[in-house]
Amino acid sequence: MTLRMPTLPMAVLRRFVPLSLVTLTTVGCAVFLYVGIREPAGSRLEQAETAFQTAKQNQAQLSRTRVLQEQARTAQQHIEDVWKGLPTQNEFASFAMAISEVGRLEHVAIPGMAYHVEKAEGAVPVKATLTFKVTGSYGAIYRFIHRLELTEPYLVIERLDAARLDKSDRASSTLLVFNVKVATFLRPSPPGAQEL
Repeated sequence: MTLRMPTLPMAVLRRFVPLSLVTLTTVGCAVFLYVGIREPAGSRLEQAETAFQTAKQNQAQLSRTRVLQEQARTAQQHIEDVWKGLPTQNEFASFAMAISEVGRLEHVAIPGMAYHVEKAEGAVPVKATLTFKVTGSYGAIYRFIHRLELTEPYLVIERLDAARLDKSDRASSTLLVFNVKVATFLRPSPPGAQEL
């Protein structure tokens, strides 16, 4: 058994030529569109997706940076407020006078004060301490200490201890004596201002 391909007459084959040309043209256009447009479009889409992801990461980084900058501005403003709130080295004497005035208002006696100011190194605040004795009734000393704590935000009571009255005063007196050491920080005096 032999298989034979049927042969078509030439006239019939000529009728299929236009259809074959249209088919070949369509297939050629489809291949051209696939290779010439779809593949580069896919490549451009991948590039656009990569650029989008990069831009998204950059935006997130910029957003984090903006938040950090705002926090830094807020911290800087807070530091400037604290700096402005600190007394200057020239104001330290009036600071001691203010403590004496609080003592007078609360009816306690402050016979004298000793002070110590650390050496300034550049434009940084220096620690200054006042040491003194307070004599008065318990209620007056309590009010005095309370007012000291509330009056100055940068005043720290470093030491507070009771002391004994002289032997001659113990039996007849209801007064108490406290040794007090307070500290604060002083910012440098402005240029041209008189030092302590």
